[in-house]
Amino acid sequence: MDPTRRRGGGALLGDRIRMNSLDGDRVFFRSLATRGARELPAGIDGIIAACKAAGYDLIILETPGIGQGDAAIVPLVDTSLYVMTPEFGAASQLEKIDMLDFADVVAINKFERRGAQDALRDVSRQLVRNREAFGSRPEDMPVFGTSAATFDDDGVTALYRHLGGLLAGHGLRLATARCPTPARRSPPAPRRSSRPAASGTCPTSPGRSAATTPTPSGR
Repeated sequence: MDPTRRRGGGALLGDRIRMNSLDGDRVFFRSLATRGARELPAGIDGIIAACKAAGYDLIILETPGIGQGDAAIVPLVDTSLYVMTPEFGAASQLEKIDMLDFADVVAINKFERRGAQDALRDVSRQLVRNREAFGSRPEDMPVFGTSAATFDDDGVTALYRHLGGLLAGHGLRLATARCPTPARRSPPAPRRSSRPAASGTCPTSPGRSAATTPTPSGR
Protein backbone atom coordinates (compact mmCIF):
# COMPACT_ATOMS: atom_id res chain seq x y z
CA MET A 1 0.00 0.00 0.00
CA ASP A 2 1.23 3.47 -0.87
CA PRO A 3 -0.06 6.86 0.27
CA THR A 4 -2.19 9.08 -1.94
CA ARG A 5 -0.99 12.65 -2.26
CA ARG A 6 -3.45 15.02 -0.63
CA ARG A 7 -2.96 17.81 -3.14
CA GLY A 8 -2.70 15.99 -6.43
CA GLY A 9 -4.73 12.91 -5.56
CA GLY A 10 -2.28 10.51 -7.19
CA ALA A 11 -0.08 7.76 -5.76
CA LEU A 12 3.27 6.39 -6.86
CA LEU A 13 2.90 2.61 -6.53
CA GLY A 14 6.61 1.96 -6.12
CA ASP A 15 6.30 -1.75 -5.34
CA ARG A 16 4.42 -2.29 -8.60
CA ILE A 17 7.39 -0.79 -10.43
CA ARG A 18 9.96 -2.96 -8.64
CA MET A 19 8.08 -6.26 -8.53
CA ASN A 20 7.67 -6.67 -12.25
CA SER A 21 9.00 -10.20 -12.69
CA LEU A 22 6.45 -12.33 -10.80
CA ASP A 23 5.29 -15.30 -12.78
CA GLY A 24 3.18 -18.40 -12.26
CA ASP A 25 0.02 -18.93 -10.27
CA ARG A 26 1.53 -19.40 -6.80
CA VAL A 27 1.88 -15.68 -6.03
CA PHE A 28 -0.67 -12.91 -6.49
CA PHE A 29 0.57 -9.34 -6.06
CA ARG A 30 -1.63 -6.27 -5.85
CA SER A 31 -0.53 -2.73 -5.07
CA LEU A 32 -3.04 -0.29 -3.62
CA ALA A 33 -3.28 3.41 -2.86
CA THR A 34 -4.75 4.67 0.39
CA ARG A 35 -7.17 6.96 -1.52
CA GLY A 36 -7.69 9.51 1.19
CA ALA A 37 -7.42 7.19 4.16
CA ARG A 38 -4.66 7.95 6.64
CA GLU A 39 -3.06 4.52 6.62
CA LEU A 40 -5.18 1.71 5.16
CA PRO A 41 -7.46 1.93 2.12
CA ALA A 42 -11.17 1.41 2.50
CA GLY A 43 -12.25 -2.14 1.83
CA ILE A 44 -9.06 -3.76 3.11
CA ASP A 45 -11.16 -6.30 5.04
CA GLY A 46 -12.85 -7.38 1.82
CA ILE A 47 -9.51 -7.61 0.03
CA ILE A 48 -8.15 -9.94 2.71
CA ALA A 49 -11.33 -12.03 2.58
CA ALA A 50 -11.04 -12.35 -1.21
CA CYS A 51 -7.44 -13.58 -0.93
CA LYS A 52 -8.51 -16.16 1.66
CA ALA A 53 -11.37 -17.31 -0.54
CA ALA A 54 -8.92 -17.72 -3.42
CA GLY A 55 -7.03 -20.27 -1.34
CA TYR A 56 -3.79 -18.43 -0.62
CA ASP A 57 -2.18 -19.81 2.52
CA LEU A 58 -0.18 -16.68 3.37
CA ILE A 59 -1.23 -13.05 2.95
CA ILE A 60 1.34 -10.29 3.42
CA LEU A 61 0.18 -6.70 3.90
CA GLU A 62 2.67 -3.84 3.71
CA THR A 63 1.47 -0.50 4.96
CA PRO A 64 2.68 2.90 3.76
CA GLY A 65 5.71 4.34 5.50
CA ILE A 66 4.70 5.40 8.98
CA GLY A 67 6.32 7.50 11.63
CA GLN A 68 5.40 7.98 15.26
CA GLY A 69 1.83 6.73 15.06
CA ASP A 70 -0.47 4.51 13.08
CA ALA A 71 -0.89 0.89 14.07
CA ALA A 72 -4.19 0.27 12.30
CA ILE A 73 -2.83 -2.87 10.65
CA VAL A 74 -2.47 -4.75 13.93
CA PRO A 75 -6.10 -5.88 14.44
CA LEU A 76 -6.21 -7.32 10.90
CA VAL A 77 -3.26 -9.69 11.14
CA ASP A 78 -1.85 -12.57 13.15
CA THR A 79 1.81 -11.50 13.09
CA SER A 80 3.16 -7.97 12.69
CA LEU A 81 6.65 -6.92 11.62
CA TYR A 82 7.89 -3.36 11.95
CA VAL A 83 10.75 -2.41 9.61
CA MET A 84 12.79 0.67 10.38
CA THR A 85 16.26 2.10 9.71
CA PRO A 86 18.98 3.18 12.16
CA GLU A 87 18.36 6.89 11.54
CA PHE A 88 15.49 7.54 13.94
CA GLY A 89 17.20 10.28 15.90
CA ALA A 90 17.78 10.29 19.65
CA ALA A 91 16.81 7.19 21.63
CA SER A 92 14.00 9.17 23.30
CA GLN A 93 12.22 9.30 19.94
CA LEU A 94 11.50 5.58 20.24
CA GLU A 95 8.91 6.38 22.92
CA LYS A 96 6.77 7.97 20.19
CA ILE A 97 6.70 5.04 17.75
CA ASP A 98 3.34 3.38 18.26
CA MET A 99 4.23 0.19 16.40
CA LEU A 100 6.94 -0.65 18.93
CA ASP A 101 4.09 -1.30 21.38
CA PHE A 102 2.39 -3.77 19.04
CA ALA A 103 4.94 -5.32 16.69
CA ASP A 104 5.74 -8.98 17.24
CA VAL A 105 9.09 -8.53 15.49
CA VAL A 106 11.26 -5.51 14.65
CA ALA A 107 13.77 -5.37 11.80
CA ILE A 108 16.38 -2.61 11.57
CA ASN A 109 17.24 -2.63 7.88
CA LYS A 110 20.24 -0.99 6.19
CA PHE A 111 22.28 -2.37 9.06
CA GLU A 112 25.48 -1.68 7.18
CA ARG A 113 25.13 2.00 8.03
CA ARG A 114 27.04 3.71 10.82
CA GLY A 115 25.24 3.75 14.13
CA ALA A 116 23.33 0.54 13.42
CA GLN A 117 24.67 -1.27 16.47
CA ASP A 118 23.58 1.64 18.64
CA ALA A 119 20.13 1.48 17.07
CA LEU A 120 19.88 -2.26 17.73
CA ARG A 121 20.76 -1.73 21.38
CA ASP A 122 18.36 1.20 21.84
CA VAL A 123 15.41 -0.48 20.13
CA SER A 124 15.96 -3.68 22.09
CA ARG A 125 15.97 -1.73 25.36
CA GLN A 126 12.83 0.09 24.28
CA LEU A 127 11.03 -3.20 23.70
CA VAL A 128 12.01 -4.36 27.18
CA ARG A 129 10.33 -1.25 28.59
CA ASN A 130 7.28 -1.40 26.30
CA ARG A 131 6.65 -5.04 27.12
CA GLU A 132 7.51 -4.57 30.79
CA ALA A 133 9.83 -7.53 30.37
CA PHE A 134 12.29 -6.26 32.93
CA GLY A 135 13.54 -9.74 33.72
CA SER A 136 14.66 -10.21 30.10
CA ARG A 137 17.87 -9.10 28.48
CA PRO A 138 17.70 -6.61 25.58
CA GLU A 139 19.46 -9.13 23.32
CA ASP A 140 16.56 -11.55 23.91
CA MET A 141 14.05 -9.17 22.32
CA PRO A 142 12.86 -10.00 18.76
CA VAL A 143 14.91 -7.24 17.12
CA PHE A 144 16.98 -8.13 14.06
CA GLY A 145 19.58 -6.12 12.21
CA THR A 146 19.23 -6.79 8.49
CA SER A 147 20.87 -5.72 5.27
CA ALA A 148 18.37 -6.70 2.61
CA ALA A 149 20.69 -5.60 -0.20
CA THR A 150 23.40 -8.03 0.97
CA PHE A 151 23.52 -11.57 -0.40
CA ASP A 152 23.29 -14.32 2.23
CA ASP A 153 22.81 -11.81 5.03
CA ASP A 154 22.84 -13.39 8.49
CA GLY A 155 20.27 -10.93 9.80
CA VAL A 156 17.77 -11.66 7.02
CA THR A 157 18.22 -15.40 7.57
CA ALA A 158 17.67 -15.06 11.32
CA LEU A 159 14.59 -12.90 10.73
CA TYR A 160 13.18 -15.43 8.25
CA ARG A 161 13.62 -18.28 10.70
CA HIS A 162 12.02 -16.34 13.54
CA LEU A 163 9.02 -15.32 11.42
CA GLY A 164 8.69 -18.90 10.19
CA GLY A 165 8.37 -20.11 13.76
CA LEU A 166 5.70 -17.52 14.58
CA LEU A 167 3.68 -18.31 11.45
CA ALA A 168 3.91 -22.03 12.05
CA GLY A 169 2.27 -21.37 15.40
CA HIS A 170 -0.68 -19.91 13.51
CA GLY A 171 -1.04 -22.99 11.33
CA LEU A 172 1.11 -22.14 8.31
CA ARG A 173 2.95 -25.15 6.95
CA LEU A 174 6.44 -24.30 5.75
CA ALA A 175 8.90 -26.40 3.81
CA THR A 176 12.13 -27.27 5.59
CA ALA A 177 14.49 -24.32 5.33
CA ARG A 178 17.62 -24.92 3.30
CA CYS A 179 19.49 -21.96 4.69
CA PRO A 180 21.91 -22.69 7.55
CA THR A 181 21.27 -21.33 11.01
CA PRO A 182 23.06 -17.97 11.21
CA ALA A 183 25.73 -17.44 13.81
CA ARG A 184 24.17 -14.15 14.93
CA ARG A 185 21.01 -12.10 14.64
CA SER A 186 22.58 -9.31 12.66
CA PRO A 187 25.49 -8.77 10.29
CA PRO A 188 28.55 -6.94 11.54
CA ALA A 189 28.20 -3.18 11.41
CA PRO A 190 30.48 -0.24 12.16
CA ARG A 191 30.43 0.36 15.89
CA ARG A 192 31.09 4.08 15.73
CA SER A 193 28.01 6.01 16.80
CA SER A 194 26.46 8.48 14.38
CA ARG A 195 23.57 9.29 16.72
CA PRO A 196 22.88 12.97 17.40
CA ALA A 197 22.85 14.28 20.94
CA ALA A 198 19.62 13.85 22.87
CA SER A 199 19.05 17.59 23.11
CA GLY A 200 16.96 19.29 20.46
CA THR A 201 14.26 17.89 18.22
CA CYS A 202 15.10 14.80 16.20
CA PRO A 203 12.34 13.77 13.80
CA THR A 204 11.52 10.10 13.62
CA SER A 205 12.56 8.44 10.39
CA PRO A 206 9.57 6.92 8.61
CA GLY A 207 9.25 3.18 9.03
CA ARG A 208 7.17 0.57 7.30
CA SER A 209 5.17 -2.23 8.78
CA ALA A 210 4.56 -5.52 7.11
CA ALA A 211 2.05 -7.93 8.53
CA THR A 212 1.28 -11.52 7.77
CA THR A 213 -1.98 -13.37 8.01
CA PRO A 214 -1.84 -17.14 7.60
CA THR A 215 -5.33 -18.11 6.47
CA PRO A 216 -5.64 -21.34 8.52
CA SER A 217 -6.06 -19.22 11.67
CA GLY A 218 -9.33 -17.92 10.28
CA ARG A 219 -8.55 -14.40 11.38
